[in-house]
Amino acid sequence: MKPTLPDISIIVPLLNEAGELEGLFSTLAGQRGIRFELILCDGGSDDGTQKTAEGLSAGCGFPVKLIQTERGRGKQMNAGAAAATADLLLFLHADSRFEEQQALLNATQSLRSALNKSPEKVAARFGLNFRRSQAVRSLAFFFYEAKARLPRLDCIRGDQGFLMDRKIFTRVGGFDESLPFLEDLRLVADTSSQLQWQLLPSTISTSARRFEREGLLERQILNAIIVNNIQAGWIGFFESLPGLYRSHCHSSSGRLLLLPILDGIDKLLKQSSAEWQRHFWRSTGQHVAANAWQLFYWLDTRRTFLEAKKPQDVQPHWLDFYQRRLKWLFQSRSAAFLAQTLVRLWLKYMLIKETRQKV
Repeated sequence: MKPTLPDISIIVPLLNEAGELEGLFSTLAGQRGIRFELILCDGGSDDGTQKTAEGLSAGCGFPVKLIQTERGRGKQMNAGAAAATADLLLFLHADSRFEEQQALLNATQSLRSALNKSPEKVAARFGLNFRRSQAVRSLAFFFYEAKARLPRLDCIRGDQGFLMDRKIFTRVGGFDESLPFLEDLRLVADTSSQLQWQLLPSTISTSARRFEREGLLERQILNAIIVNNIQAGWIGFFESLPGLYRSHCHSSSGRLLLLPILDGIDKLLKQSSAEWQRHFWRSTGQHVAANAWQLFYWLDTRRTFLEAKKPQDVQPHWLDFYQRRLKWLFQSRSAAFLAQTLVRLWLKYMLIKETRQKV
């Protein structure tokens, strides 16, 4: 008699996540109506992650595989996919938690229904909530939760969980392994012409620990810089970022320091050719101007927030107005040039400001 295969394989990359594993196992143990396996892909943890995972695996009610992989989330999740046995793959972060006991069941049913209508063309992600240490409502976090629900490729991130059919995942080539991060953004961008990313009916929460420790504004500025430099195709920046980020970018309290990043950008640009600098600033201007829609969506989310409603209740009135009346203007060369100029002035201002504060 053949063993019953799981309905879904849950693949989680690990690197020093010992403190998150008990919560992960608990949220999965609470799922009902679905068979699943958990594949933990450890990239060389040194905080007891592996020992903790082994101890939790022995007492849980679902099959668990703990595999050792090279470091880098893309490599780790590709290795997990290769070890999976189910037809559906869910790539999840260690700090993700489900808010409903039938979240996995509803998600798989929703994706399979979509695949029946559009075979080989659909992938999915969950709605997102942030778990914060403070109970006070935050418009900033509300905005990011609402934005994650928009049907826009540039709003899809790995902390929403990626649910995909194995055949589709194989066909698109899996995750990019060239860098130790950004695998989620690259997968979405690389499949933009091949896949439709639907929003699942369930929600997961993710820890706001990094935003709270590093500073929400500082972290979002860095995220914006990263996305912009992806658009510009700046490989040199990403080759320099990991070492720079680990070595110099945090204060003793864990607060993110922008000066090392901004100073590194300034130095790298000055070392580049004039042609590359022109390309970079032109691309930056186009990217920033094209993201003006977020200012209008902020107005929509602010109204909903003040009405004490939920992120899924946001009605995009201002965003629709932008799309109908103003999008063409912000896509013009003039808008891109103005945005480029403002960003260059901002960079100079921040370098001067941060340097003075450091002194």
